[in-house]
Amino acid sequence: MWKLLYLSVNEWGNLGRRKPRLAYEFAHQPRVASVLYVEPPVRTSLLDLLRGRFEPGHLDSRRRDHWAALRGWLRPVAPKVWAYVGSTKTVPLTRFTALRRLTILRRLNRTLYVAQMRRALRRLPGRHLILWLTHPLQVFALGAFPERALLCYDWTDDWAEFDWLPVEDRQALIDWNDRIVREADLVFAVSESLARRARRLNPHVYRAPNATDLAVIGRASEPDGPIAPEIAALPRPVIGYIGQIADKMDYDLIAALADARPHWSFVFVGKVWANRQAEVEALAVRPNVHFLGFRPYEALPDYLRGFDVCVIPHRVNALTRSMNPIKLFDYLATGKPIVSTSVAGVGAFADVVRVADGPDAFVAALDAALAEGGALRERRLAYARANAWPARAAQMWRAIEERIYGTPYLATDTSDDPSPLGASP
Repeated sequence: MWKLLYLSVNEWGNLGRRKPRLAYEFAHQPRVASVLYVEPPVRTSLLDLLRGRFEPGHLDSRRRDHWAALRGWLRPVAPKVWAYVGSTKTVPLTRFTALRRLTILRRLNRTLYVAQMRRALRRLPGRHLILWLTHPLQVFALGAFPERALLCYDWTDDWAEFDWLPVEDRQALIDWNDRIVREADLVFAVSESLARRARRLNPHVYRAPNATDLAVIGRASEPDGPIAPEIAALPRPVIGYIGQIADKMDYDLIAALADARPHWSFVFVGKVWANRQAEVEALAVRPNVHFLGFRPYEALPDYLRGFDVCVIPHRVNALTRSMNPIKLFDYLATGKPIVSTSVAGVGAFADVVRVADGPDAFVAALDAALAEGGALRERRLAYARANAWPARAAQMWRAIEERIYGTPYLATDTSDDPSPLGASP
């Protein structure tokens, strides 16, 4: 039986996100005994705990939670899934500049962090270890878990292309990513762009696009369901976006759209990244632009149901050429018209998604989408059914079993997704 050590960049929760959802689905595989889902670590020291001062993160400011993280917090969250959070700064590093620069102290904290993770891992059932990585910062795990039977890397973004980076040296992030790709027994690349890059370093590369949650997001296709009151009261049509308000957004495009159609409502549901607060505030002064902030995942169908057109107004650059937006699959599950810039992934659905770059073309595409009259609804829903998370995870797990057991894996044995999981040639 297999034990999966799953290092994630997302905290546990929201099963519409790729990282927790794949962990959840992998736990349903019959040969998996347990999944240890490692949430992003906190940076809390013993000194921080005494002072009651904590860095921003996914934990709130309750002392008991940070004390639990310092000891290595393990909790059951789903059948055969345990979430874990620890601290990478148990010994104080922040008070004195000289201490912050001590390599030996950083190594000590890393050693403590790994030791606590190992202790949690020993408590879970399963004999053989699969190490699952999702970010280049997790490169430390390559040396920390040499007993692993299999190493998988789920490459979902061109991490070095974000405007905000977690390290000062961009090249270091690239080098760490390349090292993980080279050493992995399997690389799952979310887009063809990342798959091509991975194949230069590793022959065992599979393209694994995102998917959707029909049980939750699929409820948005029910025409008689409730609409969130915040949207129901707005002037129509409502042009809507679900997702994080982050580096990938084209804020100039959004401003031009809002100015071109002042009587339409442009609605954005999702957390605003701190480094994009200024752009959001500049847009929000317009009376027809509404940033509603974060909403619970289970509530999203009520918002999506109130949209007349779903949009992906992302910049077209190296970052978005590496992506495969989950929201594209979620939008398909609503059956509603979709307009997107030409980011990676949308071209495969060109028969049901209107692709437009620049304000004039985007406005024209919105006009056409509003005049569509539901003609493409059933085709979109069919695409969504062919791209649900349980099926996507099962495809990925078959590739894992081929690597482990040598059983034949057929890239054609997939869903009807026009960009399905596929082995490298």
